[in-house]
Amino acid sequence: MTRDPRDRLTDIHIAASDILGFVDGLDEDAFVALPQRDRRTYRAIKNALAEIGEAIKALPADILAGHREIDWRGFAGLRDIVAHQYFGLELPLLWPTITDELPLLIAAVEAEIARLPEDG
Repeated sequence: MTRDPRDRLTDIHIAASDILGFVDGLDEDAFVALPQRDRRTYRAIKNALAEIGEAIKALPADILAGHREIDWRGFAGLRDIVAHQYFGLELPLLWPTITDELPLLIAAVEAEIARLPEDG
């Protein structure tokens, strides 16, 4: 089954919302400690980031161009980092992406989902 842009945007929305739910109530220190204190949540966040990047890579250029405030390329590249640098993530550098950029990404995705026709 072919996944259309609405499907990809929904994938991004779910994964980004999941991440925000996973970190709800955490401060940066608790987030950085996740690999030692809560490996399940850490691995879930990594998986969700990979899903976001993979879905972004499949979005049409016109969707990306419509939201220049989003670092689409950065999110897509983050997928590669998460997938290939298994033990080398710089969590203090990732924290602002999660706390500052994911809410903006969710808002852009919601706007695009609302704009798209129901059939894709």
